[in-house]
Amino acid sequence: MSTDQEYWDACLIKTWRKADTLWGTFSLFKSVTGKRSDECDPPLIRVPPLKFPWNVGVRVFVAEHLSKISERLWNQPPEKDVLLLRKLKDSKYDTSKSKETVPDRELNNERGMLHRNRKRVGMSTLEVSNRTQSTDWNIVKGPAKIQRRR
Repeated sequence: MSTDQEYWDACLIKTWRKADTLWGTFSLFKSVTGKRSDECDPPLIRVPPLKFPWNVGVRVFVAEHLSKISERLWNQPPEKDVLLLRKLKDSKYDTSKSKETVPDRELNNERGMLHRNRKRVGMSTLEVSNRTQSTDWNIVKGPAKIQRRR
């Protein structure tokens, strides 16, 4: 590892595996690099936003702000953390972009499906309510096989 960002990602994953707090991540990063996270040049990405409490568990922070990383850490064994670090090396995935700009596709698909289903149910109930005895052909006109006697 050569950049501060790679060290930060490694510290984040290591403290996530230990179920530590964000304070533990910051102290591990400072012990490895000798710098605080705000002293790095270029600035680090995937760090907590300002005024985020440091006594919160790192798993809570990652789940809330870095959901893709959280899912990957839950689903893969610790032996594959090196592969995750390699992918994060070139990634621009950030905490500020994760919540506001990336819509949740599954949630939007569910909303669309719910809207379509409500429309279908509404149309079918409208169709059923329009069918009464006064609109039923067999009751109004009689069966087609019965002919009038002359």
